[in-house]
Amino acid sequence: MELPGTPNDRIGDLRTKKDLSQKELCELADISPSQLSRIERGEIKNISGDILVKLAKALNTSTDYILGLTIIRTPKNYEIGELGLSEDAVKNLLIIKNSGATSVLNRLLGHKRFPNGI
Repeated sequence: MELPGTPNDRIGDLRTKKDLSQKELCELADISPSQLSRIERGEIKNISGDILVKLAKALNTSTDYILGLTIIRTPKNYEIGELGLSEDAVKNLLIIKNSGATSVLNRLLGHKRFPNGI
């Protein structure tokens, strides 16, 4: 499945939805303003991997979303340190995933009152 539009469209849309100027996004992503401007105008068709990753992190999205490979904007992968989880907690989550209890965990984590108490 591929989303309509181009990576440059999605980058520009995400930037404006986050109410960021091009300059602000450049500072967050540590890329040059001329580079971002050329990307958003579609002058750069093949965005290098390192720039793509920097933009995805700065926009808090996945590279797959920018590339149009998924409709899910939220990054699928996080560093354990970014989540604040211990290594043991991550191991336990993997055990739950492999035990078939993933749907229960998803419902719990997706509940509108989580983590404020259920």
